[in-house]
Amino acid sequence: MVRVALFASLLLASLLAFPAATLAQEAAPSREPAPGHTFGGDAVAFGRTVDALVTLVRREYWDPDHLDWQAWADRYRSEAVAALDRPAFDAVMRRMLRALDDDHSSWMGLSAAAPRGGSSAGSDAGPPRLGAQFSFEPGRGLVVERVFAATPAADAGLRRADVIIAVGEVPLGSRSGLIDANAVLAEALASGDVRLVVERRRATLSIDVVGAAVAFREVAEVPFAVMLDHATGYLAVPTFNAAGVGREVHRALGELQDEGAVALVLDLRGNLGGRLAEAGLVVGAFSRGTWADAVARGELAWHARVELLGDGLLSRLERSGGEVLAAARVERPVSWRGPLVVLVDSATVSAGELVALALQDQERALVVGQPTAGNVEAVQGFTLPDGSRVMLAVADLRGPRGLDFSAGVVPDVLARAAGSELARGMDGPLVEARRLLGGLPFTPDRLF
Repeated sequence: MVRVALFASLLLASLLAFPAATLAQEAAPSREPAPGHTFGGDAVAFGRTVDALVTLVRREYWDPDHLDWQAWADRYRSEAVAALDRPAFDAVMRRMLRALDDDHSSWMGLSAAAPRGGSSAGSDAGPPRLGAQFSFEPGRGLVVERVFAATPAADAGLRRADVIIAVGEVPLGSRSGLIDANAVLAEALASGDVRLVVERRRATLSIDVVGAAVAFREVAEVPFAVMLDHATGYLAVPTFNAAGVGREVHRALGELQDEGAVALVLDLRGNLGGRLAEAGLVVGAFSRGTWADAVARGELAWHARVELLGDGLLSRLERSGGEVLAAARVERPVSWRGPLVVLVDSATVSAGELVALALQDQERALVVGQPTAGNVEAVQGFTLPDGSRVMLAVADLRGPRGLDFSAGVVPDVLARAAGSELARGMDGPLVEARRLLGGLPFTPDRLF
């Protein structure tokens, strides 16, 4: 018997957030340990947990013909039951869930879910930092791969593909590598104001910055917006996993419009997905209506829809009978009517793919970048009788007009951000996007 119970998910951003459920025991034996208890090598308890998982998967997995379920269960049950302790048992169960090979289903066990993604470097307190992600190019310096929102790097106007060639009077190109060059930067930031010498395309700039403590786990989830030129806005959305992402996207779009943007690049490269209701608010900035259908066990399970309601924009996951499974809302939304190009790469997965696919399917945007894998299942959380948690793919997403989203994103224009070109100030997908937005017959800033 399944009873629905929402719980706060702190899972990795690659998961599509969806209401969770608990698999209740039909009759709980008195010897069943409480959640959080370590069994030791209790074969009976381990066996019950495996059997509960198999029952759950047979009933809830979105594709009933995905595997030979009996063979799958037989392959792992004996090893799980024979485990000497709980860690060994969990290791077997993780392999068992990975064998589903859908990139979403996973064994969480009794332990608390992992904290949300982002760099482990930095915290709310700590030494001054810039708030950017770098690579190192010998002979050049630190190449900016990503600028985090609301950080000294963003405030100073640093951009992806900028190259920091010197910190004060100290050149970086001759350093031994990323760690060495980063150490020079960190030492300078610790001493106070710092002047960076930056190469941007063919120009050399001096940028003054003041470092600050950066909570990377928080800023890594915040959308980042900047004007690329007088008429082109750029908006990077790294995840849909955090509450409020949709609200931040609409706020950023409004600021870009105020600055004169009439064309937009929406950068979803590296977006690992997250909450579908939040993703719907982003889709709703560009189009309205049903943008995805969820199919489970051969039938339409629910659809993702976004629409104006009063003064707000409402994103819902809704069954055909009207039952709302999840929802998110933003007040005073932005309606972007101008040209739009979406950037994706091989690291764009889950809800990140879905947004790109939906906008491409509705002919609302052109897509530039690399093909994606099509990891577009919706997952649901379940609690087994022993307290173990499992994330299980319970639906497959497709377009409302029948487009098979599981095939992944096929970009309209293929382009790759090669490391060597990025170090020369050349972000290939971004310049292709600007070519499309400008209606140019050539790629601007192409280096030969």
